Amino acid sequence: MPNEQSEVIVAVICADISGSTALYDQVGNLEARSQIDACLRILQQVIREHGGDFIHSRGDDVLCTFDDPQNAFATVKDMLARTKDGALSVHIGLDFGPAIRTRDDVFGDCVNVAARLASLANPKEGLCSRSIFKAITPKTKNELHFFDSRKIRGKAKAEHIYRYAGVNVESNTHVSFGAAPVTNFPLPAHDGGDQMSALIGFEGIIAHCTQDKGVTIGRADSCDLVLPRQWVSRQHIVIEMRKDHAYLRDISSNGTYVCMDGQLPILLRRETMALPGTCTLSPTKHPDAEDALSITCQLHHAALFKPA
Repeated sequence: MPNEQSEVIVAVICADISGSTALYDQVGNLEARSQIDACLRILQQVIREHGGDFIHSRGDDVLCTFDDPQNAFATVKDMLARTKDGALSVHIGLDFGPAIRTRDDVFGDCVNVAARLASLANPKEGLCSRSIFKAITPKTKNELHFFDSRKIRGKAKAEHIYRYAGVNVESNTHVSFGAAPVTNFPLPAHDGGDQMSALIGFEGIIAHCTQDKGVTIGRADSCDLVLPRQWVSRQHIVIEMRKDHAYLRDISSNGTYVCMDGQLPILLRRETMALPGTCTLSPTKHPDAEDALSITCQLHHAALFKPA
């Protein structure tokens, strides 16, 4: 019957393709749709191989369920492995608990949590709930790393979140390089220019963040500011200008401290914050740590900036 439904205990996977919106602009509608469909076929093939129950695909995501949380986690690993070298990558959320199963859909708290974890995850990464962590074997638990304790929308209490990223790009070995000096920028006098931009500095290198171009900060050579430390994510921070404000978006595994004079440091983890006129940033480590890095940010009027 169309309205037949039943209560089930299932592990729910929500896998979403990263960068699909930008792909349409880059390669055109037909080619983008072809690449997205190819990625979706890979994900569905993985679900079939692991014996999962494919629920639906809407646009550029897939939703599926498993009776066994261990099998669901193995599916997440396989999804990430099969798409890591492709033109598109995926980000995944996974939860375990009671749900309502209908003929062609599944509903419930664990479905909502899986979707929210997927939206929080970075490309090529899976985020799992504590319910999944508790249900898998001790050996499998070793493949997960505690990510954060966070209030998820719709939940009364903060949820423990665990991260799986296939090849762990973070290192447990902390190498001390000494504290980096704070870069001070001369702030020119305002001559009536309306548009604001920001100067972002680290160890004598300065990146200019404008309305048209953001600044990426991380360990990867492709970043605008490169931080050669193993405990910094390959892409750790994105700073963008929106009208008269610079916004920091943390996309790392370990977070970013925002430091302002006279205030306690604020730790951001996969969150966005409007920055004050002057502040310093410390990726991963508390700014009081001996080997903490210090990145200086300062807003100024773009019309007065003259590159060297």
